[in-house]
Amino acid sequence: MRANARMIAGLLTGAVVAAGLAAAAFAEGYTVDTAVVAIGGAPKTVLTDPKGMTLYYFSADTPTKSACSGGCSSLWPALLSTAMPTSEDRLPGKLAVVRTANGAQVAYNGHLLYTYSRDTAKGDINGQGFAGKWWVATVDLKPAAAATPSGGYGQSGGGGEGGGMNGGY
Repeated sequence: MRANARMIAGLLTGAVVAAGLAAAAFAEGYTVDTAVVAIGGAPKTVLTDPKGMTLYYFSADTPTKSACSGGCSSLWPALLSTAMPTSEDRLPGKLAVVRTANGAQVAYNGHLLYTYSRDTAKGDINGQGFAGKWWVATVDLKPAAAATPSGGYGQSGGGGEGGGMNGGY
């Protein structure tokens, strides 16, 4: 009887430890974070990757297709995620994952997200307005034509600043 009680206690302890580790793994490693940076002299809340690097969107993209792959993606790496994108902060828009030529790419309000390879520190926004087609993704980014892209999955939360013309990188 005593051996059974010790075995049950050991199993329960193992289950509690395993549950705690699973919860910790889920709680850490958000896909998208936020930061406040100055854009045009005004403070704006922008989306960042887990390393704190500014996220951008490309006005030539559609909600389901990246216009930036191949050589473009070396300058503008896509934000990729194999799981449902998450954010520690509550976002007013919607995060999703869309299968593009770049892989499982994170989108916010239907805009595919990228980092800029020439941003070297948190808070850099060197890609803002690049070629009149690349824009910092702010939390108030308006939804693209189809905010929940087909071929992907999403959840509430997200944003960005934009405008610009269609075209290359």
